Amino acid sequence: MARLRMVRRISAAAMTACLMAPAAALAADIVVRAPTAPLAPPVLAEDFSSGWYVRGDFTTSLYRRPSARYFDQVNFAPGQWVSLRDTRGGTAFGGGLGLGFKYRWFRLDTTLEIRSAASVSGMAPPEGNWAYAGPLPSPVRTERFGVASQAALVNAYVDLGTFGPVTPYLGAGIGVARLTAGSYSSTPVAAAAQLGETTVIPTLAGTTKWTLAWAGMAGFTIDVTPQTKLDLGYRYLHMGALRFTDTAGGAYRTTVAAHEVRLGLRYMFGDGLGQ
Repeated sequence: MARLRMVRRISAAAMTACLMAPAAALAADIVVRAPTAPLAPPVLAEDFSSGWYVRGDFTTSLYRRPSARYFDQVNFAPGQWVSLRDTRGGTAFGGGLGLGFKYRWFRLDTTLEIRSAASVSGMAPPEGNWAYAGPLPSPVRTERFGVASQAALVNAYVDLGTFGPVTPYLGAGIGVARLTAGSYSSTPVAAAAQLGETTVIPTLAGTTKWTLAWAGMAGFTIDVTPQTKLDLGYRYLHMGALRFTDTAGGAYRTTVAAHEVRLGLRYMFGDGLGQ
């Protein structure tokens, strides 16, 4: 009996070992794999063609009170320039076209602009002398002339963030201006006319000059469509000084600068690079 029980135990152990062997082999074949990192998205080349734009602007220019002087070689001492007083700058209207490129928050464009003539005036003393003590009134005359301008500028802008459809910006520009004087007249005041002073209209010469121009800008754009932007801004434009002469030997000099309100449209060829 004891031998029979031992045989049964040995048989049970052998059977258990046979049953567990395949499971152990299967467990040995299972390899635990570490989790793999997700694939990075493909890097696409930026489409620089989508950053180009064209622009058109309408401008109202309010000319600053100029610093104006004149010289008369017939009546003045050599080298004597006389400053006009109570000078005034007029208003001009104009427009321009431009081509530019936008990269994210930065824009760069070049513009060509033209403006109508603005009236510039100032009061002159009798005989070119503000210390004059004779019978004529002082000031004795109103000197008036027109200044027309064209400008070519390279401008850079920085966007200050986007708030819904509105994007404010700051900018600056530099370039050249072409200034032209015309329609000069020297008209006596009423009291001087009663004493025999008459209006003088000199024949001008050398009326056009190229000057350095620079500008500072601030404004905001409004998205009309993804490609069309409405641009409303302020600009201070300084176009240097214009000097011209007349055929009688007179010479004139005036600074030319304007505060401007600009309304324009920009059209993007694409959605604007980096947006």
